[in-house]
Amino acid sequence: MLDAVVIGGGQAGLAVSHHLARRGIEHTVLERGRVAETWRTQRWDSFALNTPSWMNLLPGEKDPVEPRDAFIGRDAYIARLQEYAETNRVPIRTGVNVTAVAARPDGDTFVVTADDTTGTSEIEARSVIVASGLQRIPKIPVLGRALPDGVRQVHAADYRSPADLPTGAALIVGSAQSGVQIAEDLLEAGRTVFLCTSAVARVRRRFRGRDTMEWLVGAGFFDVTPDRLPDPRMRLAKMPTTSGLGRFGHTVGLQALAERGAILLGRPTAVEGDRLLLDDTVGANIAFGDARSAEINVEVEKIVQAMAPDAPPLEPDPADAPHPDPMSVRSPRELDLDAAGVGTVVWATGFGGDLGYLTVPVFDDQGTPVHQRGVAKVPGIYFVGFPWLHDRKSGIILGVDQDSAYIADRVATRGTVRS
Repeated sequence: MLDAVVIGGGQAGLAVSHHLARRGIEHTVLERGRVAETWRTQRWDSFALNTPSWMNLLPGEKDPVEPRDAFIGRDAYIARLQEYAETNRVPIRTGVNVTAVAARPDGDTFVVTADDTTGTSEIEARSVIVASGLQRIPKIPVLGRALPDGVRQVHAADYRSPADLPTGAALIVGSAQSGVQIAEDLLEAGRTVFLCTSAVARVRRRFRGRDTMEWLVGAGFFDVTPDRLPDPRMRLAKMPTTSGLGRFGHTVGLQALAERGAILLGRPTAVEGDRLLLDDTVGANIAFGDARSAEINVEVEKIVQAMAPDAPPLEPDPADAPHPDPMSVRSPRELDLDAAGVGTVVWATGFGGDLGYLTVPVFDDQGTPVHQRGVAKVPGIYFVGFPWLHDRKSGIILGVDQDSAYIADRVATRGTVRS
């Protein structure tokens, strides 16, 4: 019997393994694919992390290999995680798909059932740490079933490059991080892009000589816990759009995409033959992004005044310029897909979790894991790598060291097989 089984071999699983090893807790990490499988298979070719390198360190790492304010690309980050696993001698088994986690009759230990190329096996453990995240299963709206057969449908998780798509225009549904960045990728390749927008905040990439994230981290913005939010619903808000492409990254906004040629549309509501019916929310979505950006800029300026009032002046950033009259931007009520030459619909509509293998009672009536800072109500079950596990940074790489250290301490407190 092992002290612990960790499910998931991405940054969260590797981080918690590091802390378990430091505490002498015998464990194994089970990964359905390869190390960093999600990064390998759910990111497009030109993808770059949205956070500068100094924000992406894992436990035990002192300095980034690249310049601290650079933005690392997909392949380089995969290589980093692979090297981290090897250097730290993470006891990881790849190509292992967990199919069930069940409590033993004694109520104090668990049986993890998993499949690999050799068949099905069972692993007994005192603790189970779920580090597989909640971003595994692509979500595609029901109306996708009604689209014409001649239109190829691709989720953002499966998009790789413009060259892989059929000729013709592309319609992207969703304008959060993935949607706007894929829109840029397609525009750069000379494609016609229709973008069905949504209400998402925008954040300026640089602010008075530094990346905006550096000011926010220094001021404790990412240390805010859910109970300190003005409105609990803020936990469900999408991350503000920005991009890590370019030496210092760049700002991404709806009107900036329109200036580059993107055709902004409202939210799709139905499909009738070749026609996609749309609401007229595009103006409101532009206004939302502008308003949130203005609010963030005011807050960051307060931070600058408190931390470094002699910082350089604010840089010009046309991509962060508010629209002079956003409500004048109207969406057509419908788009004839055939007449518009749309060959592909890219669904940038998010992901769901895949925790059906947990047969222990850790969910509420909505199927959401119930936990207190990653500690489930069933003793011995833990979560790491989930958004808002403890605070705002729990949902990004910056938070995995803190969260995984806490969970490793809880596992150690529970005790080991040898104790």
